[in-house]
Amino acid sequence: MKKLLTLLFFSLIFSFSYSQELKKPSEGKSLVYFTRATATGFLINFKYFDGEKYLGKFNYGKYLVYECEPGKHLFWSKSENTDFLEAELEAGKVYIIDSEPQMGAFKAAVKLMPFDNDSNNYKNIKKYERKKEGILKAISGAKEYTISEDDLAEAKKDQEDLVKRSIEKYTKRKAEGEVYPTMTVNSNYVSNLETGK
Repeated sequence: MKKLLTLLFFSLIFSFSYSQELKKPSEGKSLVYFTRATATGFLINFKYFDGEKYLGKFNYGKYLVYECEPGKHLFWSKSENTDFLEAELEAGKVYIIDSEPQMGAFKAAVKLMPFDNDSNNYKNIKKYERKKEGILKAISGAKEYTISEDDLAEAKKDQEDLVKRSIEKYTKRKAEGEVYPTMTVNSNYVSNLETGK
């Protein structure tokens, strides 16, 4: 009972503190936040993609909001490595993917981690609370990244080969049995009640 009351207390605090920072998707759309809650490798830009679509690049201190069609998506990010995340999104829901910097040989590598709003899927309630607070602070205390014309021009010039090689790598590894992190329709941050669904 004490654990449940603690969870409810922190959920209310986080809701009041940060809920106004999160946008809601347009009718019939899904919304995905890409965040960087950790300052490790803060100068390194991570590039973000939805399948073959380039979404942009940003470093620590920024986040990206991406509105898209519901359904299946292959999100991936490029730094020293390439990391993939399979997603199934539902209309009217908000999802959060945190970009966790990893140790790389020459610069920070990236690992995409879907935020799971179910505290039961964490080792303990404190781990869940720290993760949630870190991600929400990364949104409320950062600047929203908007792709510039320069970034789009760079993408058209330089990204075509990168996209082709990366999608081929994903397809090959998937065929060989590699399992990637997934984000399900129920991994949303904003509950059905909050979105009015």
